[in-house]
Amino acid sequence: MTQLIALQSLGRNRDTPRLWIESQRLSSLGFPPGTPLQVEQRTDSLTLRAGILAENHVSSRAAAGGRRPIIDLENQSLLSGLAEYSEVKIIASFERIQITPSTRAFAIQRSRTLQPPFRVLEVFAGGGTMTAGLRGDARFQVIAGVEIEPDYADEWQSHHREAALFQTDIRSLHSSELPEFDLLIGGIPCTSHSNLGRAKKSLAGKPELGDSGDLFLPVLTFMNERMPAAVVLENVPSFGTSLAGQLIVSHLQRLGYHVAVTILEPHRDWAEIEDRRRWLLVATLDRPFTLGIPGQSSTTPLSAYLDPPHPEQDRADAERIAATITGLRVHNARHQAAGHGFGFTVVDGAAVKLPVVPKSYHKINTGPFVQTEFGPRLLRQAEIERLHGCELSTRHYATAVQMLGQGVQTKVFRRVFDQLGTHLFSKS
Repeated sequence: MTQLIALQSLGRNRDTPRLWIESQRLSSLGFPPGTPLQVEQRTDSLTLRAGILAENHVSSRAAAGGRRPIIDLENQSLLSGLAEYSEVKIIASFERIQITPSTRAFAIQRSRTLQPPFRVLEVFAGGGTMTAGLRGDARFQVIAGVEIEPDYADEWQSHHREAALFQTDIRSLHSSELPEFDLLIGGIPCTSHSNLGRAKKSLAGKPELGDSGDLFLPVLTFMNERMPAAVVLENVPSFGTSLAGQLIVSHLQRLGYHVAVTILEPHRDWAEIEDRRRWLLVATLDRPFTLGIPGQSSTTPLSAYLDPPHPEQDRADAERIAATITGLRVHNARHQAAGHGFGFTVVDGAAVKLPVVPKSYHKINTGPFVQTEFGPRLLRQAEIERLHGCELSTRHYATAVQMLGQGVQTKVFRRVFDQLGTHLFSKS
């Protein structure tokens, strides 16, 4: 029966690797002080056995109640197969000790030799606005996605027909059911972490207790058990200061990841007209990743994304929502008179900055609406797709708006993934 399991880093004495095992339990396992040690060496493992004659012996030092056995191996040749690993696993049973790289150390070493195509798992896949940033990049291969909503799952699968689809609550999914993957990506649902979600659900100070607030926990489990080479996660800016966001960062760092966190400023830094600010985390095993931020603000007018003017269609679209717009104006005027901050946005083709198009946009509430000679109209699906850089297969307007409104700006993430692909492929 196994009596002792330990995980520890190899030490070093000057330029020589050193293995140090210190435990009172060694005596009961047949390794009391003075025991000769026979060492069997393989490519990336060592086996220690109690012997009769050997060059190495169990030493000891004084401890409470007697002496504590110590196994101290300091030998470049003997430990060469383990020296490249950051951590070793020690499994000791009676008169036998096995030393191998730990799962974490093996994953780190594997990431250093990883070659494209890098296998991608997308969690909270939605309509695939994030994996759309990988389309056409031969360095990545989307092999699986996790999504519970049938409409979103259908959309995702339509773009990844060869990939496995897990249409289930991620909390019910065990990591052993997932295929092998090198990169985990996902936009953790933010309904409990956004300012609006916290207010609606009375979650101020405790968003993790909302119906979606704990969805980061399965992601951490997958990371802990599978140790992919890299992770890309995104959420609303306030997620980074929440308990969930801070736990993700600290836990990944403890696992051995280099974690880079930033707030994406699409309008200010990425020349995007829609100002959809997001929290971004990129974690890598091999070495730190640094995101190159272009630092270019948007100068492209909205007209570049709009359909060409079409009087008949523009009139029909404006008339369809005219009554709702009138009602909104009355509603907002009443609240503004009471000192409340209600309102909606109307822009024209000359605008170079656009408020976020929310997932509830089809409900005609806060806009942004496009001004026409016939009155305000909603952005059309094709126009929102151009703004995001992601074309969907569904032609159902409300479903498309929901997917795009809670997805990512694909154009920004295409550039993030391009930099990450270069980072993973380059071993320097």
